[in-house]
Amino acid sequence: MKKLFLFIMIMTTVSFSQFSPGPLSKYHADLEGTSNCVQCHELGKKEISNGCVECHTPLKIKIDQDKGYHRDDRQKDCGLCHSDHNGKEFELVFWPKNMAKFDHKETGYRLEGKHRQVKCNQCHLRENIKWEPIITWANENTTFPVLDRTFLGLSQDCQSCHNDIHKGEVGSDCQTCHNVNNWKDASTSFNHKNSKFLLTGAHKKVDCEKCHSKHTDWDPPVQQLTGLIFESCTSCHTDYHKGSYGNKCESCHITEDWKKTKSFNHNDTKYPLEGMHVGVKCLECHQQTLSGALPLFTSCQGCHTDYHDGQFARRQDGGDCAPCHTVNGFKPTTFTFSMHLITRFVLDGGHMAVPCNQCHKPYQSKSGKTQIQFTWENPECKICHKDEHRNQFAIHYNNTCESCHISASFKTIEFQHDATQFPLDRKHKNVPCQDCHPTERDGAGIFTRYQPLPSRCVDCHKLTDDIR
Repeated sequence: MKKLFLFIMIMTTVSFSQFSPGPLSKYHADLEGTSNCVQCHELGKKEISNGCVECHTPLKIKIDQDKGYHRDDRQKDCGLCHSDHNGKEFELVFWPKNMAKFDHKETGYRLEGKHRQVKCNQCHLRENIKWEPIITWANENTTFPVLDRTFLGLSQDCQSCHNDIHKGEVGSDCQTCHNVNNWKDASTSFNHKNSKFLLTGAHKKVDCEKCHSKHTDWDPPVQQLTGLIFESCTSCHTDYHKGSYGNKCESCHITEDWKKTKSFNHNDTKYPLEGMHVGVKCLECHQQTLSGALPLFTSCQGCHTDYHDGQFARRQDGGDCAPCHTVNGFKPTTFTFSMHLITRFVLDGGHMAVPCNQCHKPYQSKSGKTQIQFTWENPECKICHKDEHRNQFAIHYNNTCESCHISASFKTIEFQHDATQFPLDRKHKNVPCQDCHPTERDGAGIFTRYQPLPSRCVDCHKLTDDIR
């Protein structure tokens, strides 16, 4: 009986050794036994069949997609690299050239730049595996920690290995700005033409940080790259003109040098330049003291000093220069004789022949300047004419010459004697004036006496003998 049992054992061992060259790896231990051979081998053949991918479905997906290292392995014998029957502890991956010398471009993802210096296990980590098919397969088909061993499942997206310090602010395509040689080179290598705001002129020389300030509440505090307001220049630049010219700075300025303005047509403004204003330099009107505000152009005094020292300020137009002067030149004046007719002092009679400078003479103004006088508080005759009557009419006529004289001729008298205290009646009406108003002499010369005069009859008439 013992001999029979021993024979059976020997034959079984010999028979098994003919079919199985050795124990399967622990990862395939559930396939031990002659009844499972055909799951990996063609019946009666040593070569491995296509059954591997029937079980390892994530690989089949990659092969069908023509992606990854196994994309060309449709007809290849898996056993050439993944041999088994070498014992339970044998790893199923064979590296012909040593894993450290593996050419990564064969996977479809070329390692370049600093990626070349990274060790395999720095990228191929369980936490970096994002591909759902390998995750599902590992959880359903084996109790071994496949995700700690597999090289499948990594994504080529940068965020699969690197933290997105921009927190999704600029999308997921890191290569738009960064490269694998040095991710910090983005500040110099980024082509701003790909953004919504093209850099032109002096903007090209501005440091990125000047516009892209940091998110101070982020860790790390990275620069804000999107969401910047740039609809107008005033989004970044202080409006020196304080809104006086609107918000379209580009209508006058250029980015090469904001101090160099475009050819500006002043006729497009509310104040077209005419006459001598055409040759005036901009800064003579648009002075820095205005702090960017528009010059006042409702009246000439907005830019010009009132040469007449406020003499015309009481006028209805506030003393504007336009009634007398034009933009073609301060001289000659455009004030005409006919315009004098609407002033408080109408020119008529003998006044019409008098030259202007005979009345409008220089005087010392309140500000201490020598000015030509054009207006008077009260345009009386005595302003130009001497009082020939030695102040005789101060009490009764306030020395108003027009009470007796007319402008046609000083010698023409229009005096109503009946309005005086000595009305002329009867024969008095025909008495020549000089019979009652004699001439006298004083230190200034000869003058006519009008008052005071004696008003009794005996003062002029002698008493006759009959009356006596």
